[in-house]
Amino acid sequence: MKILNRYIIREHLGPLVMALSVIMFILLLNFLVKYIGQIFGKGLGFVVITKLITFNLAWMVALAVPMATLVAVLMAFGRLSSDNEITILKSSGIPIYRVMRPSLYLGIALTLIMVYFSDQILPESNHQARVMFRAIKQKKPTLEIQTHVFYDLENYAFLVDDMETPDITEWVSLSTLLGPDYRAEESQERLLNITIFDRSEAGRNKTILAREGYMVYSSTRQALIFNLFDGEFHELDSNKPEEYQRSVFNRHVVAIPTEDFELSEEQDNYRGDREMSISMMHKKITEFEKRSADQLKKARETKTQLLREVRGLLKNWPDSVQAASRQVELLQLLNRDRWTSAQSKAERTAERHKQRFHSIHSILMSNLKATNKYLVEIHKKVSIPFASIVFVLVGAPLGIMARKGSMGAAISLSIGFFLVYWAFLIGGEDLADRMLIGPVTAMWAPNVVVGFSGLYLTWRAVREASFIRWDNWKNLFRRRDNTVNGGGQ
Repeated sequence: MKILNRYIIREHLGPLVMALSVIMFILLLNFLVKYIGQIFGKGLGFVVITKLITFNLAWMVALAVPMATLVAVLMAFGRLSSDNEITILKSSGIPIYRVMRPSLYLGIALTLIMVYFSDQILPESNHQARVMFRAIKQKKPTLEIQTHVFYDLENYAFLVDDMETPDITEWVSLSTLLGPDYRAEESQERLLNITIFDRSEAGRNKTILAREGYMVYSSTRQALIFNLFDGEFHELDSNKPEEYQRSVFNRHVVAIPTEDFELSEEQDNYRGDREMSISMMHKKITEFEKRSADQLKKARETKTQLLREVRGLLKNWPDSVQAASRQVELLQLLNRDRWTSAQSKAERTAERHKQRFHSIHSILMSNLKATNKYLVEIHKKVSIPFASIVFVLVGAPLGIMARKGSMGAAISLSIGFFLVYWAFLIGGEDLADRMLIGPVTAMWAPNVVVGFSGLYLTWRAVREASFIRWDNWKNLFRRRDNTVNGGGQ
């Protein structure tokens, strides 16, 4: 039996690796197409792009492993069935359950591995990927100057009227002229009629005009360095407009700070639910439960205070009525303003208690939603890996019942099961986030539905009954082809 176990497991390994590679390639290609503008349009280095893709591979692996398990099991048992090896095993007295056992062992092993992966590796990868994405979004590409375009950079702005390419003989002297930030392998455009507005000092407006100049980006200084020639410098103090200053220069250097041009991955202690392990989320749930308990305590105290005030009013009510009946004359002398004031005071008291209860209710609902969200993520970290076992129950009987020529239909049916699974999972998560159903029901319903379908398919396979009569489908398509051909004649 050990030989049989090794043989069946070995039949799964090749299809598993192939299916995992294909699915990962599709997911990676979809990711690159979706974010190609954000990744490749920022002037990022190869190492940064590689790190970003590597961090995002984690969630792709979490999705791809259950899918690859279904395809691998289906292909493995489909091959055994098409070569009549399943028939030979059954004729030797080995039941179908025994043949499927190694696949279940493989599914259990993958489930345990992916539970650890989803709990320990995936959250950290998601966190690092989010931090990198945020840094990339804040990063600006090095400016590609265009004529007659107004560029606004924090406290600076500039405009260029025209550009021209220097002669090749001038390139050698540019390295000396522009300093170490100039790279000789890049062509350097000469900027003509440059206008720079400097608002870096409060109350002082500076305008720089230059006949020509050059711009380079300094990564060490994190600034755009303008080397300007033959220009004017204008400065106006808004507090002293009479002290207008104008000067001319042969050469002037202006450095415009651009800290956000460089990619900076700052530490971020905030973590969303998909960036936490199960233990982290349990700690969060404990915090929310403690906050909810504190709010319930406040609600009970507010209720007690309100009842005390109501009892006080009711206790004094009969005496007040009796006194008022005996002193009608005094009652008539009371000012309407005093009644209005008393009424307003009562309304303010009622409104104050109402607002307190409303605030407590809002906080309790917010804590409940947050707790519910974390519970959904905790169950999802286990339910998705558990799909590897569920898909073994689906893929094995489908592969066994498939005959030669019907593998395509079996694969199509397995894809249908997979789509049903993800539809239940995505819909359940959405309903659970809206608190329409519980987290356990939302995250485990797909496994229950597909799992019972797999058990039914296994029972049909043991009884050697086809879930779908493949021959009937073939005959149906053959009759349609004959009808079409006959009608054409």
